[in-house]
Amino acid sequence: MKSITIQYRKQIIKILISYILIGITVSCQQGSENSIIVNGVIKSYSNKTMVLETLLPNRIDTLLTIKTDKDGNFKFVLDSIPTGFQRIKIDDNNMIYLYLKNNDQITITGDYPNLARTYQITGSDESQVLKEMNYRLIKSTDKLNNLKNQIHEASMTPNFNMDSLIIEINLSAQKLYDSDKEFLTDFITDNSSSPVIYMALYQYIGTTPILTLENDIETFEFVLQKLKKNNPTLPHIALLESVISNYTLRMQQLNRNHINISIGSKAPDFALTDNKGNKRHLSDFIGENVIVAFWSSLNKTSVNNIKTLKEINKNYNFKIILISLDTNKEKWLNAIKSNKIENFTNLCDFKSWESPVAKIYGLNVLPSYVVIDSQFIIQYLTDDIDNLQEKAFKLNNVK
Repeated sequence: MKSITIQYRKQIIKILISYILIGITVSCQQGSENSIIVNGVIKSYSNKTMVLETLLPNRIDTLLTIKTDKDGNFKFVLDSIPTGFQRIKIDDNNMIYLYLKNNDQITITGDYPNLARTYQITGSDESQVLKEMNYRLIKSTDKLNNLKNQIHEASMTPNFNMDSLIIEINLSAQKLYDSDKEFLTDFITDNSSSPVIYMALYQYIGTTPILTLENDIETFEFVLQKLKKNNPTLPHIALLESVISNYTLRMQQLNRNHINISIGSKAPDFALTDNKGNKRHLSDFIGENVIVAFWSSLNKTSVNNIKTLKEINKNYNFKIILISLDTNKEKWLNAIKSNKIENFTNLCDFKSWESPVAKIYGLNVLPSYVVIDSQFIIQYLTDDIDNLQEKAFKLNNVK
């Protein structure tokens, strides 16, 4: 009886081992249950290298490097992947941005060398949305490059009216930038439950960031809120939270360093260099009514308000001093020309919010306006252009 029991146990063990071996074999054939496959074909890209990279919060790591076959077919296979963003890099002008999850089966087709403009993708809704966003911004960059080419071609033509063209080009470039900013803001709102809104924060037109903390802090905070609610495992959340926190702390520190100016107090004097290279002081304007306007060529509201400042300058007895928080001299000078404000006093030290004058005047929002009377006394502080115009009218009519 004992020998039968032992024999029975041996048979059971053999059966179990058999099932285990079968399971291992099936696993090896099918891959991990979390496997990800990204495959497809790229025409005119035979026997060449492709790199799959992961976009970590602070660096880019290579996941796999493969070669296409003679027909441009390729296949990336991963056992698993951490949550986050990836990209397939062909060259600096052809990259495909992805958001991959375990079990994704992605197919990509396209033509080289215009892959970034021609590729189609199936199997990932997030990656499809990224494609639509990037394609829109690629078209904008093409338009910007076309504008630059117009300037270059005109510069080769003798006696061409370059000033007029530059003004026209700058206006077109500003409209393009404003359109892209509106597009990204709407994109974030429309896709607020998707992780791809993180990528929307860091898009460029040419070399200029479209969204910035200085001008779009509410958008950055909105993205952080939505990511924490809908995509809490995204590793980029920690970095975004840190960036916003550091910016907020810096603004608080700047506010603590501000001199407490108020209506009725004497306006603090300052000295800044104008667009012609001359040092100008606020005290140069003693005896005249002055509006000090803080603005930036990258701030849509302050640029739009220039029209009203022109009306105030034309209809009322005020000198206009424009202090820009720009950091790029060329863009600042171009904005002065394109907005036709050469008759104003244009000042800038290219230190943005770190400018001592910004600290002295308690600047915390763009645009901001300070109305100073002929006795150097502050009469009004506001960030509302309509209120400014109303105050200018009242002061102008004081007998």
